[in-house]
Amino acid sequence: MAADLPEKKQPKSFEALTPELAEWILEYARNMGFARTTPVQAMAIPLLMGNKDLVVEAVTGSGKTLSFLIPIVSRILAAEEPNKKGYVRSIVVAPTKELATQIYDVLRRLLEYHPQSAARLTPSAPPEVEDEIDADAMDVKPEIPAGPYIMPQLLIGGRTKLPEDLATFSSLGPNVLIATPKRLVEVLHSSKVTLKRHWFDLLVLDEADRLLDPNFQADLQTILSLVPKERRTGLFSASVSEAVDELVRVGMRYPFKISAKVRSKNGTLDKRTPESLRLCYVICKPTHKLLHMKHILEETKAEKSILYVSTRAGVDYWKDILPSLLGVSVFPVHGDYKAPIRAKNVQRFRDCIKPAVLLTTDVLARGIDIPDIDLVVQLDPPSQPKDFIHRCGRSGRAGKRGLAVTFVNEGSEEDYMKYLELQGTKLEPYPTVSLISDEEIAQSVQHIRSILLQKREFHDRSQRAFVSWVQAYTKTLPADIFDIKRVDWAENARAWGLLRWPKMPELKRLFPEAVKDRTVGLGLPADLPHINSLAYADAVREARRQEILAAFSRGEKPAGLSASKGGAVEDQRRRKERAWSSQKDATAMREGRREKKEVKRKAERTGKMNEEEKAEERGLEELIARVRERGVVEAIDGEDFEGFGE
Repeated sequence: MAADLPEKKQPKSFEALTPELAEWILEYARNMGFARTTPVQAMAIPLLMGNKDLVVEAVTGSGKTLSFLIPIVSRILAAEEPNKKGYVRSIVVAPTKELATQIYDVLRRLLEYHPQSAARLTPSAPPEVEDEIDADAMDVKPEIPAGPYIMPQLLIGGRTKLPEDLATFSSLGPNVLIATPKRLVEVLHSSKVTLKRHWFDLLVLDEADRLLDPNFQADLQTILSLVPKERRTGLFSASVSEAVDELVRVGMRYPFKISAKVRSKNGTLDKRTPESLRLCYVICKPTHKLLHMKHILEETKAEKSILYVSTRAGVDYWKDILPSLLGVSVFPVHGDYKAPIRAKNVQRFRDCIKPAVLLTTDVLARGIDIPDIDLVVQLDPPSQPKDFIHRCGRSGRAGKRGLAVTFVNEGSEEDYMKYLELQGTKLEPYPTVSLISDEEIAQSVQHIRSILLQKREFHDRSQRAFVSWVQAYTKTLPADIFDIKRVDWAENARAWGLLRWPKMPELKRLFPEAVKDRTVGLGLPADLPHINSLAYADAVREARRQEILAAFSRGEKPAGLSASKGGAVEDQRRRKERAWSSQKDATAMREGRREKKEVKRKAERTGKMNEEEKAEERGLEELIARVRERGVVEAIDGEDFEGFGE
């Protein structure tokens, strides 16, 4: 403890904790840069301790996690019978695996200072034996202090299978669950889990507005229906949307709302990001973005940076381009990576001792606390404006200085800053934007293309990434600012280093020249090798490609490809080159037509039946439905079930 810290006086809400645990909490707050506890904690903890429902809206890095973990720990330890096996006392729900894991780790660190909990979480090692006489000491179990304890369990998809999580639940008997929505729903449906109104205490929704997105809404409604209504509920987020206000009216009773805002330089309280975080923007052409980013990295001497792009395919593409272009280590993370790989890449980024960039999507936009992030760069804007402050908030946390830079294209996107200011987030222009020469742009584009020409896999990734970027752009809000009709197609294609235009319907509507000539506007040098000479690094895949090319050159149908009507090779080629962006729509349309035909056939068949035959038909349908339902249940209970992904 430093000598200049306030005198050791525990807040009233810490009375149920041991002195060591309460003192550690205060020290934790001081180490995070606050004199005592954060303002959010000072307001939220007494309310949750006092049986109040609570909605907390506070800037990123303001200590929201401890605001609900401290009451969870305090209330359980103060209960008359806190550790009845199989009975869950509190649940924390987070939208991403990374955030749930981070909350779990913070709670584990908190409980290291509570003897009863620590003894069960980290059992003591058996005593060492020096000879055979002391061998009986190996059978002596370490003594566990008596008294109430906290036993948390982490539930996230992809890390373990559902049967493994249920087996862990039975052996541990946890009283606190920290989970992502889908895996939590699966576990709560098990008969091993007990949620009783006299036992269940507190439900916390972290990043609550994100949990109300369509991807989570069904699971969240199921969770709310399964937990007892006689509970305390806490909603925590950096931005409380109208959807959260609706949930407040439905699932909470007379909630208190804490809105902790930051006073800006002009004295207003509308600022939605920490005062220590500087928000800047750069307006430029797409081909200038990476060159400006390299200049910013060098000027700021940023050691740890996060770079946000709009799509997963974009992460897969840029991870091979940026290391040599920017001169930094790049660690990719997106939602398609399995949980262990995501955790490994994040940890490698944390441990890297040289300048590093964490390349990611919005999967790491919320709640993740990575220490000492110097710079956040948004190469693409978020699809939802509410995610803007969450992205920027990965830097400038807990009073530390930070910088967030957003790139926008010249033209209609320049109005984005005015829009954000109306929403309470004001950006300033980055002060030292360097001039970019045509020669530097040409060298940058050539550098990207030289990487694509190393192997065909890189070229394929560039095609998928560009198509996914266009799809994401059409869904970015506000739509009048991010208008796909105003995009400079040729400029963007050069910025991506494309070797040819991909097949996509957007080009047919908005840039038809690229449909007729798949190299128009790309500015390809005359000595560039033909795309067909670019080979796959995978020998098997390349051999198959050569077989197909040879068959097409002879006017034959390649062996192994499904026959098309009439056996025309061109039909096969058109199916092979169909735009990725239209395949899903075509599949949905075919399924819709199939369902309509089935309904029509059923109506015609039943129309000719008498009442007795119709009754038999309904009975048969009910029997089939029961058999199918039983098959689904057996599949879920089976050992090979992998669990649902996030």
